Amino acid sequence: MKISKKWPALLWTGLIFILLVIPSEGIPHGGMLGQPHVDKMAHVFLFGVFVWLWSRTGQGEQRQPVFRYFLISTGYGILMEFIQAGFTNRAFELLDILADLSGAALAWLLLSATVRHKK
Repeated sequence: MKISKKWPALLWTGLIFILLVIPSEGIPHGGMLGQPHVDKMAHVFLFGVFVWLWSRTGQGEQRQPVFRYFLISTGYGILMEFIQAGFTNRAFELLDILADLSGAALAWLLLSATVRHKK
């Protein structure tokens, strides 16, 4: 498999890392745009796109199993929470892990339904 097929997924993985380790001073408390839990919606989006992009790294119609990327995404989300707690001024949040898992699960379910529908 060519590395060029992986660039979008690799860049997205790096973007997630950067967004989750930047100092929290610049992040508004009490919700962004006056909406509570916008950060949780951002986690759902980030990790849903993670699964979608990595599932697209397969060749042609022979896509890699999407469930594998759901598991990797969930593991990455958990790892990032430990990195935040240990190496940044940000806190470990179980709700962030649940949001990461929700985004990954949503992408997995949508992609799985799409693959079944094509057969």
